[in-house]
This record gives sequence, C-alpha cells and structure tokens, in this order.
Amino acid sequence: MHGPMPPQKAPTAGDAEAELKLAESQISTILAIAADAIISLNDEMRVMLFNDGAAAMFGYTKDEIIGQPMDILIPERFRGAHHGHVADFARSPIAARRMGERQEIFARRKDGSEFPAEASIAKQYINGRPVFMVVVRDVTERKRAQAELAKANSDLEARVAERTRELQAEIGRREEAQAALIQAQRMEAFGQLTGGVAHDFNNLLTIITGNLELLSDAKDEQLSQTLLKRASNAADMGAALTKRLLTFARRRRLTPQVLDLNELILSLMEILKRSIGEPITLTAMLAGKLWKTKVDASEVENAILNLAINARDAMPHGGALLVETRNVSGEMLPFDGGGREFVLLSVSDTGHGMTPEVLERAFEPFFTTKDTGRGTGLGLSTVYGFAEQSGGHATIKSAVGGGTTVSLYLPRAEDDALVNPSQNPETILMSEENEVVLVVEDNADVRELTLQRVEGLGYVALEAESGAAAIKILESGEHVDVVLSDIVMAGGVSGYDLARWIGSHASQVKVVLTTGYAAEEAQHDPATYGGNPILRKPYKRAELAVALHDALHPDEG
Repeated sequence: MHGPMPPQKAPTAGDAEAELKLAESQISTILAIAADAIISLNDEMRVMLFNDGAAAMFGYTKDEIIGQPMDILIPERFRGAHHGHVADFARSPIAARRMGERQEIFARRKDGSEFPAEASIAKQYINGRPVFMVVVRDVTERKRAQAELAKANSDLEARVAERTRELQAEIGRREEAQAALIQAQRMEAFGQLTGGVAHDFNNLLTIITGNLELLSDAKDEQLSQTLLKRASNAADMGAALTKRLLTFARRRRLTPQVLDLNELILSLMEILKRSIGEPITLTAMLAGKLWKTKVDASEVENAILNLAINARDAMPHGGALLVETRNVSGEMLPFDGGGREFVLLSVSDTGHGMTPEVLERAFEPFFTTKDTGRGTGLGLSTVYGFAEQSGGHATIKSAVGGGTTVSLYLPRAEDDALVNPSQNPETILMSEENEVVLVVEDNADVRELTLQRVEGLGYVALEAESGAAAIKILESGEHVDVVLSDIVMAGGVSGYDLARWIGSHASQVKVVLTTGYAAEEAQHDPATYGGNPILRKPYKRAELAVALHDALHPDEG
C-alpha cells in the first residue's frame, strides 16, 4: 500500500520571480534567433522593440530605431495607406492577422532601398492602451524565384509557339512539294498519252466530218438518221475523252466518292489500250460482287495509267498486262489491316522485272531506272502516296525475268451505295408551265443553238450576249424563272459574278451555270457563288432538260 502523499509546498514569491525570469530569457532567445523581423509598437506607432532579425533586415541598430516612428520603415508613398490600415485594425475586434491575410506590402531599409514583404500583426491592451506586435518577413528571394519561373514559363511558351509555327511552315512546304510532285508525275503521264490522244481525236473528227458530208447528199431518211447517229456518237466520245484528259491534268474540282472499281476500270480499257500499244495484251480480271471504296476517282485513274505505262516500258518487245480486282480482309492481307476490309486493285506485267536493289527503292520519290529524259521517278511514289492518303496500303512484288505486280489496297466504303447515281440520260423532262429561261452566252452560234434547245423543251427563251446585258434585263422587271449562263464570258461580268448578283438582287430567280473551261471551275469554291449547279459542255439535250427541271423543282431532286 502506498503511504499518504507528502504535502505540496505552496509557491513563494521567489519561485514566481524565477519563472518570470525564465520566461523572459526564453523570449529573449526567440527574439535573438528569429530570422524574421519582430517589432513592437506603442499606441503612438513608435518602435519599442526591435530584434536582431529586424536589425539585419532593415539595417538599423536598436539604438537608432528604438523610439522612432514606424514611418521610417515604410516607403513614403505607402505611409498614408499604412496609417489607415493600422487605425482600422485598432478598431477591429480581431486580435491578430496572420501573414498572407493582407495584400503584399513594401518596406524600406535604412539605405532607402525597398523590398517586398509579408507581415502579421497582433494587438493587446496594457493599462488600457493598445500595444502592437508586428512580424515582418522579407520575400525578395521568393519574388525573384517566382519572376524567374514566370519568365521561364513565358520563354518556354514562346519557344513552343515558335516551334509550332516552324512545324506548320514545314508541313505547308511538304504539302506544296507533294502537290508539285503529283502534278509533275501527272504531267509525265499526260505526255505519254499525247500520241494516242491525237490519234483518237483525228479518228473522231474524221467520223464527224465524213458523216456530215454524206448527210448533205443523203436522200433516204433512214440513211440520214444513221449518219447523224454516227456523228453524234463520235462527238460523245470526243467529249468523254476531253473530260478524262482534264481529270488526268487535275483541271477539274476533285472530291472522294464511293466508287465501283470494276466500272471505272472498264471505262478505262480503251485509253489503256492506246497507252500501252498493240504488242501488249491487256486483260481485266474483275471480281463479282466487288465492294465499293471511297476514293478520288481521278487519283485511281491516274494510278492505273501510271502502272500501265510502267508496265509497257518493262515490256519493250510485247507481253501481257493484267488488271485485277478482289475483296480482301483478315489473313488475306500482307499487312496489319486493323480488322478492316479492303478492295484490292492490282496491275501485273510479264516484263523484265526488278532486281532486289531496285525493288527496295521502287516507291522512293525521284528514283527511276528509265533513260535520262524519259522518267521523273514520280510514278510509283505517287501511287504509293495515294494509297496511304486514302487510308490504304500499297505493295510491290517483282523478280528479274518474272514480271512485276503492284497492288493497291483501298479501304472498303462504309456505305456501299454509290453516291449521286446518274439519272437516265435518255429521259427528256419537258417544261411543265412554259417557264421563262434567260440564256446568257457570248458566243453567238452557241447561244442560238442553246435557244433552240431550250425552246424545244417547251420553255420560253430570252437571250443576252453578256453578263451585263443579263443584269439589265433582270433590272427591267422582265419575268425570268431561270438564268442559264456560261461562266467565262467577255465584258468583265462572268457567270459567277452574275450568279452572285442574282443571289443579292433577284433571289427568286434560279441559276444554272455552264462551262467548257475546267480551269475556271477548279478555281472557285461552290459556296462562293451559291452552290449553283454546273452543266459541263458539251452536254446533251437530256442533260439540259434535267438541269433546268431540277433548278425549278429542287424539292423533287
């Protein structure tokens, strides 16, 4: 068992004095070692206490500062505001305000220099009079670090922006170079076609002129119809050939579309035969139920033509050229297709083939094995680029003496339906209400022919020899339902200008534009002239009828 606790000794005055001295000693030690400035102010804002940290920060000795007004530690321009803040704090019920709870302040050293600081303040009352205790922290280094960090961030952002601009400029340069390569390669292919094209055009012109001569002497109506049909067919073939050549030369506006490659290849067979010559046998092996692919038709035609010309050059003494299509997917692909399905277009020849060294570089731009002046080395590289840009792939197989096969894997279209299926060209849509058509054409012969065609479709026809003349007719109040205008005309007002004027001043009037100059069409975005339909010359009577009908009845399209 524990014994009774000894009686506690009551504290004496000596003990209290000892504890007070200990506390004072501890406070003095804290004041001496504190890095922050600790300052005590009386109710008159005069300095009563100034620790070693304050002396080091402000540059004053204790003897110099004790009893001095607080103002000497504050830049002159801030003194008025400082007195206001202290007065507000003195009246406030808050006993203390911590660092960071007030806006940044600036303090003043003995040498007059200023520095940014943070301050906390507390108050207490002794004998009814307020006494303030202030702790000041010099944040010069922190501010400098923040400024350096902000500058570094700014410099980094500037470098990133500059690098981004450089990358964008480089991308632009590469796109321009790629476009130049494609155009140069296309022009090479176009040049290869020149001889065959001249031959074809001369044949067509012979058919047209010869049948028209025979028609002038014909007495039998059936014979006349036969002669007219021959001339008309030859003219249609000439128009189709012109359009195809313009496509190869990229003088027409081009957009990807859902295609049946089988139909496209069949339409190319005649021009391919002309390009490769008679010593080479051309065969097409086209898959049934071939999937559709969405690509630029002219790029496909250009690729096939270039591959055919390359094959021809590889078979100087004749041989066989095979164009083939197939549906491929999964393990049938020689590359990782990511689970997608592709339409294969391959062109194979029985030519002299390539060595392994040539095969390795075959898709490189400017690499060619042709004689100087015969090739640019752009054909296969452009074909490869077209396949990759279309979301597909290209491969090449070849062996010396064993021929060459170039395969294009074009992605299957998500929707197998062909876009904008053409209307039956034999359908003749007549005017329903004898609408008025204003024909604008600067070529008198073409204008007269068009007027007769328009009237033959049941419309009332008006004429204008220029865009300016057409505007005068419209301004006169003459009733017009449709303006049928050529694009390129003398007089300074083009068909595009006329269409824009009508859109602003006579929006109830419909517009159909015609052109035989593909370069002019390619320079304009349809949105800039209201998206009016364009009828390309030469056009058939049925095509004119459809264009006018669709313009007048857009909801039926």
